[in-house]
Amino acid sequence: MSNANSFRMALGRFVTGVTVITALDENGEPVGLTANSFNSVSLDPPLVLWSLARRSKNLSAYESASHFAVNVLSVDQKAISDRFARPVEDRFSGVEWEPGTGGAPVLKGCAAVFECSKEQCYEGGDHVIFLGRVESFDEENRVPLAYHAGRYATTAHYAGEFTNGPFQDDYLLYLLARASSLASAEFHAELASLGVPVPMWRILAILSGSEGHPVGEIAARALLKQPNVTKIVNRLEELGHVRRTADPDDRRKVLVRITPAGEDLVASLIVRAQAHEASLLGTHTPAEAEILKRGLKQLIRRLAERQSGLLFEAPEMEAV
Repeated sequence: MSNANSFRMALGRFVTGVTVITALDENGEPVGLTANSFNSVSLDPPLVLWSLARRSKNLSAYESASHFAVNVLSVDQKAISDRFARPVEDRFSGVEWEPGTGGAPVLKGCAAVFECSKEQCYEGGDHVIFLGRVESFDEENRVPLAYHAGRYATTAHYAGEFTNGPFQDDYLLYLLARASSLASAEFHAELASLGVPVPMWRILAILSGSEGHPVGEIAARALLKQPNVTKIVNRLEELGHVRRTADPDDRRKVLVRITPAGEDLVASLIVRAQAHEASLLGTHTPAEAEILKRGLKQLIRRLAERQSGLLFEAPEMEAV
């Protein structure tokens, strides 16, 4: 070992996972940071550890916290990893989470979560080592995000290998749901980092370039419940992104229309969505991508026709 940089490079050859360690600070406010120093210590009792540099501005918050949560990120949560690694004013803005044991934030969509009470802090050179007793844990069937040599990496197991048995391996509904989850998660995390909830994005995309739609129609197209759409529209109206107007063809009806400010916002989001789509289809030829989209459109059309037929042809119920 010749110097600190060489030592760091050698350590970088060790592949780790990526976590976001969360807790509540002295004022009860959530704090979180990206760390790859997490490791297991003991099964009985269940103990884990992680370390934080002494120069970190968040050190006092973690030293005073009684609990912390280790959120093991999935491969589609790179945006969250980046967000919690950078000096952002509010790292939790737009990120879905709920309070866990001791109030420590538990992030949604992680590969695993370990909720811990803090057992002890130890001096470790230029770092402080936090030892935690696992009070609760959860794991999901998600591919974990890995880190190697200063960059993100992919684990040896791929998403398609994380299955639950022969039936699901070839079951259409599972395949569609799995593909949707994997394809959308990274972009949804990017939306979260921008403070734009997914339902809000859907509504803005539907309204963009249109003459407006009733709330009921928006709900049907966005696959959302109408009361939820109403709440989101109210919020968008407060932000100046949409406005309600009377339907020129029927003054009794109210249309939701997007404003110029809303169009500007959705235009910037569409650019991101298109870039994400291009990344997803990067391993496909243009012809393969077209076949994939055509097949999905055909499936959607036929299922919609089938559902419409079922609703139309349903026999009348006998009077009781």
